Amino acid sequence: MQLTRSPVIRSVLSIAAVGLVLAGCTSTTSGDPSASGGTTTETVAESTSTTTSQRASGGGELADFDACEELNAVASQFALTRIAEDGEQECKARWGETTTTVRVKVFPELGVADVAAKPGSKIAETTIGSHRATTFKAPLTDTDCAVAVGIEAKSRVDFVAASTTSADEACEAATKLATAVEPKLPE
Repeated sequence: MQLTRSPVIRSVLSIAAVGLVLAGCTSTTSGDPSASGGTTTETVAESTSTTTSQRASGGGELADFDACEELNAVASQFALTRIAEDGEQECKARWGETTTTVRVKVFPELGVADVAAKPGSKIAETTIGSHRATTFKAPLTDTDCAVAVGIEAKSRVDFVAASTTSADEACEAATKLATAVEPKLPE
């Protein structure tokens, strides 16, 4: 039995793996960390170092943010289905009638600077609404994408998508989802 041939299984496995990478890793990228008026600059990740961290138990301004509640609030806008809690302060869903899956994960004790991506991933600083954000195109596989929206220096919310077709499709879904949910995020 070959599970990786099923597009849905590949999407679920990809998004789960991306969530694990984004949860406990750090990365350093050269450049100016400030966002500039909604423009996007792109760099290639130079190196990745992995560290182990304990799962945050909540706190700060994100303690009351409910990822599943927010996915349910925008479900009709994106035809989200199969919305389900998936870990602590984390929720996943299927993106419309596609094989793309999306995930919202709250990190109340890890900032955007704590995100890691595989070497060769494209990293772009941008803004989502009034928040600074960073897009990680293909952070783990060639067909996934993560948009990390910074809340404070040491807190963020990740919008992750995994597609069976392309990282561009995944980035489009992750960015649309982040843009729709951003007004509910703490300033």
